[in-house]
Amino acid sequence: MAATPVSRTSERFCAPDADLTVSSCDGVLFKVHRKHLEVHSDVFADAANATRPENGDEVVQLEETSDALELLFQFMYRQPQPDLRRVEFPKFMEFAEAAEKYVVYAALTVMESQMKEHITKYPLEVLDFAVKHGRRELGNEAARMTGGLPMSYAATILAPDTFTKWMAFHDKWHAGAMNAVAELVTRVKDHNREELSTTVARCVLDPRRWYTESGVKKYAYPTETAFLDTDFS
Repeated sequence: MAATPVSRTSERFCAPDADLTVSSCDGVLFKVHRKHLEVHSDVFADAANATRPENGDEVVQLEETSDALELLFQFMYRQPQPDLRRVEFPKFMEFAEAAEKYVVYAALTVMESQMKEHITKYPLEVLDFAVKHGRRELGNEAARMTGGLPMSYAATILAPDTFTKWMAFHDKWHAGAMNAVAELVTRVKDHNREELSTTVARCVLDPRRWYTESGVKKYAYPTETAFLDTDFS
């Protein structure tokens, strides 16, 4: 039988006048104040009567890790908010899931802003998160950065239903890209050969460059690049 992890108390959330103790899934105790949690979270507010001070030393067990709760609770107190840019991506995603689950409004806007910063490096993970939580525009932005990624890899990241939708998006987007390449190739002339050929080659090698190459806007007609605005949902 596996040994039960020994609990320790968070160094940040250890107030002697706390009236609620929360335990993370990895055994860290957070001594917090009900009023802060109830004001900042719809879920905690709705569960206000689930556990009361008169219950003594009762500990509320949560499914989240201590890293996620350490970040989340900071958004429920009057103090400087944590710098999410310094949080490693796996821990950030745990926090993001917790912010959505407990509906912590003070954290949600900042979370989505930082989530967008992760699209370039983790487009599939952000897409999966966005679809799960109904964040349509975030999902569209992330999906458009998945061009060129192998389907086999996408299948390991995306939920099954999301993967099915992604395959349809992938085919539609790449069909548009192939049409744009065909049109651009017909416009290669002596005076623009180097610039336009380089633009096309870069976009073929890395489809994400369709969004950044200046030559695309310079030589392609708007109707030919309409695929760049393809929505995921």
